[in-house]
Amino acid sequence: MTQLIIDTGNQITGYSQDDNLQACEGVRLVPAPEGFNPALLAFYTVKVSKGKTTITLDTSAALVDAKTARCKLIKEEAARLIAATDWKLQRAKERDTAGWGSLADIDQVLAEREAIRRSNDTAEQAVNVLTDINAVQTFTWAVDVPVVPPNRLTRGEFLDRFTREETAAILAAADANSSLKAWVMRLENSDWIKTAEATAGLQALEIAGLIQPGRAAAILA
Repeated sequence: MTQLIIDTGNQITGYSQDDNLQACEGVRLVPAPEGFNPALLAFYTVKVSKGKTTITLDTSAALVDAKTARCKLIKEEAARLIAATDWKLQRAKERDTAGWGSLADIDQVLAEREAIRRSNDTAEQAVNVLTDINAVQTFTWAVDVPVVPPNRLTRGEFLDRFTREETAAILAAADANSSLKAWVMRLENSDWIKTAEATAGLQALEIAGLIQPGRAAAILA
């Protein structure tokens, strides 16, 4: 049987499951209430009225504390999962630098890490709407928020998708078209290009006749 250790100021200082434990000077032993949760010891209070001792749990404060503790554990686990992918990211970056890999390899790892972060956020949101302390304390989560890699291309990879003739026509036209020139300058100063963000510019090149109809889709494929 679990017994609470209570001092002369009616403060709970601990608990024991030792049936042979005896009270000593300055403390007394009181049976723990039904459903006693040692993890919430700090939120139990003692009230003495007409010689009767009543132990109650401040459920509101305990629920807030339980949520804080569970969210902290979720963050720590997410951090460990992300740290476990550090070697993948380092490998992808080194291979890309050496020419053995591609930006897509890096983006795949980045998407994996982002999925952990977003799943972490979703899990914490789920915890914070729970109203039962036990449900909070036993809450489990998983990396279940899918993240699609951003599908980036390096500037070189993007330019390699144009024919020499197309590149020459675009550069020549840019001298007389300020909007096109701005697009080319932005491209020249970009380390990488998101294919989704390049769609409008490529379609404009088709409309201007600088690349053939259907080439925009082919370049981004």
